[in-house]
Amino acid sequence: MDKKPAFETFRRYKVTEGDTPMVALHLRGMFALNQNAYEKLGEPAAIEMLYAPDERIIGFRAASRTSPDAYAVRHTTKTAHQVEGRGFLNYYNIPEEAKGRRYKAELIDDILMIDLNQETTD
Repeated sequence: MDKKPAFETFRRYKVTEGDTPMVALHLRGMFALNQNAYEKLGEPAAIEMLYAPDERIIGFRAASRTSPDAYAVRHTTKTAHQVEGRGFLNYYNIPEEAKGRRYKAELIDDILMIDLNQETTD
């Protein structure tokens, strides 16, 4: 090499940025919404979680923090938003192989949905 390459530093947060709403399901049972997914929901303080067991689709809907079924959205960084999901995952027996993956999300009406059957980006 005659000259030094023009390196740029890889920023970990860029993996979940972009125009595509994404939801990651962490190994420990946390749901992580990227900024786009969070904005699609209207940047709520809390969400309700829904499940369609026959289709294996998880839904997220904006909710008031006072709702008895709501889970608070925690902001780990400016662009990372997490929701506790262990109780939900255990109740519906979501298999371990669904964890540790990122899913493309789609907003239909007021529900942000992830299909556990889709090909994922691990």
